Amino acid sequence: MNFEPRKRFILEQLEKEGSIMIQDIATSCQVSEITTRRDLAELEKSGLLVRIHGGAIMSRGVDTLFSFDRKSLQNKEKKIQICKKAATFISENDIIYIDCGTTVYHLIPFLKDFNSLRVITNSLPVVSELQYHPHIKVYLIGGELDPKRKALYGPLSMLGLEKYRAHKAFIGASGITIQRGLSSNDEKEAQITLSMARAASEVYVLCDSSKFEKDAFYKYADLSLITCIITDEGITEQTLQLYRKNKINIIISEPIV
Repeated sequence: MNFEPRKRFILEQLEKEGSIMIQDIATSCQVSEITTRRDLAELEKSGLLVRIHGGAIMSRGVDTLFSFDRKSLQNKEKKIQICKKAATFISENDIIYIDCGTTVYHLIPFLKDFNSLRVITNSLPVVSELQYHPHIKVYLIGGELDPKRKALYGPLSMLGLEKYRAHKAFIGASGITIQRGLSSNDEKEAQITLSMARAASEVYVLCDSSKFEKDAFYKYADLSLITCIITDEGITEQTLQLYRKNKINIIISEPIV
């Protein structure tokens, strides 16, 4: 088993059991205990677990990793201000992708004043909110339901995305770095987000300032794919200059008063 599937296995077991032993990982993944310890060290460095004698336990990062409801409350005010700014890039009659991220979810209230939009998504919370806006046509792609993330994934989802084109895609990211680009804490979520980005003329990444120069579990796209990043005023001047030096367009949203 390769490195990425091993990490996915470890995180899934931690979500189910709360802890995992080195010997169990080595046996299930068919690797040595030395390799297993190296994997745990890498995940601990990312804040996704805490190593203990003979294994690892779930960290707060893993506990919030799989829950849409918990994640949507983290940095909520910043997410709202980011989405308010993002809505200014939407025009009447646009066809837009909205991924299942908890930041992009807060874009929905800012769509109510448009008279005509089409929204393509795999997110059940997005669909649930948009049902109250009859002027917005909603296209929910099919797939297998992940009840914790409240989203649809899998081959059927990918097939559905292949049939659409959009003017703009609004997507999230768990991590953004100059070297590795955009990354996610979940591989299947990343694949959907990447498909949306590739099928859109413009790509807007919505993320709070805590995500910059941090790598998440799974890299899914280079920064060359995106149109711009919309973030909050918490981004440091040093980080801002680094990205602008590399010709990455960053837009800073204003706090909502």
